[in-house]
Amino acid sequence: MTDTDRVVVVGAGVAGLAAAHALVPDHDVVVLDRGTVGGGATSRASGMISLALEPLPPAVRDHAWSFFHDFDGTGVFDFFEQPTVRLVPAGDGGHAEATAAESEAVRFHTPEDLHELHPGTFDDLSGYDGALEYLDHTGFLDPEDYGATLRHEADVAGARIYRDRTVTGLRIEDDEVTGVETDLGPVDADYVVVATGWRTREFLADHVELPVRPMRWNALVVDPGREVPPTEPMGSDPERRVYWRPTRHGDLLVGGNEHLVDDPESATMRVDESFVDLVQSDLADVLAGADGEIRRTDCCPGADTASPDGLPIVDAPAETPDGLVVATGFHGRGVMLSPVTGAAVRAHVADEDPGFALDRFALDRFTHRSPDFDYVSHWD
Repeated sequence: MTDTDRVVVVGAGVAGLAAAHALVPDHDVVVLDRGTVGGGATSRASGMISLALEPLPPAVRDHAWSFFHDFDGTGVFDFFEQPTVRLVPAGDGGHAEATAAESEAVRFHTPEDLHELHPGTFDDLSGYDGALEYLDHTGFLDPEDYGATLRHEADVAGARIYRDRTVTGLRIEDDEVTGVETDLGPVDADYVVVATGWRTREFLADHVELPVRPMRWNALVVDPGREVPPTEPMGSDPERRVYWRPTRHGDLLVGGNEHLVDDPESATMRVDESFVDLVQSDLADVLAGADGEIRRTDCCPGADTASPDGLPIVDAPAETPDGLVVATGFHGRGVMLSPVTGAAVRAHVADEDPGFALDRFALDRFTHRSPDFDYVSHWD
């Protein structure tokens, strides 16, 4: 790596922007996107940062957490540290209490405790033994503000970021990447980072097989008709497989209904009526105000990208041309893991130690690379 190495990042979602932000201090960075910058799945993400609940090594979790805290206050970006309450179905209370006993940052609360600690938040909790409250490594952010700030900071540092630029293929000589072909002509590069979501599989089909496929989710922003205090925690219900968080405007964002899709290009942008019914009828029995006025409906534009084990692929696979880095398969964790993505991409380009092991995100962890796999739920 030299200070003059050029890196072309294909894709200006949160993964591509995080990569550009990490690389631009000492690289010539060009970002190209066929659509808008920070659009697609990034623009409709929940913004929940539930690192304490994720199957991640401590070093990975800590890297992301530190980044969000350090980045807080930059540009228009704010990070809100907020505990997460995960409801515990009836019969699982013993296991939950044992989990809480293993960590000072996790507490078990009975339904009576929850009503006392968070008055007005919950209604009927008779179907639950209580909840686990995670006090550390959880919070939320506004994805659009976050993406805009990553873009601005990278731009100020010298990155050139272009929308409406379609990359049609890689340029390769002697098994080394030399740039990309675009609809406006070739662009030279010493490294190419491909962060194009579920399209990455098809885009790189001539060079590597990637076990990823498109997935979607749904979300509602609801006016709960009650005051949402600043201390109200984020939450999730594993029985209904939904999550929620307060917004800065006093509403509730409720998400869930993750599922694989076969043809994301033609899929409707409407939220599934079954999900609306689940939130406004079923969840409303538990979460006060979930049946309030719907202010906004969100459905992942196009699609997000699933992987067989629910974790992303951020790698420079051995079988690909030298200089190629892949970042895909974020499985709904793209915003939350974006600081890790940026550091991992930089590690592959600059041959640096990111401070955490990269093998968790390596392509060779998969023996089979077919896209014909079942969805791995966050709840299992």
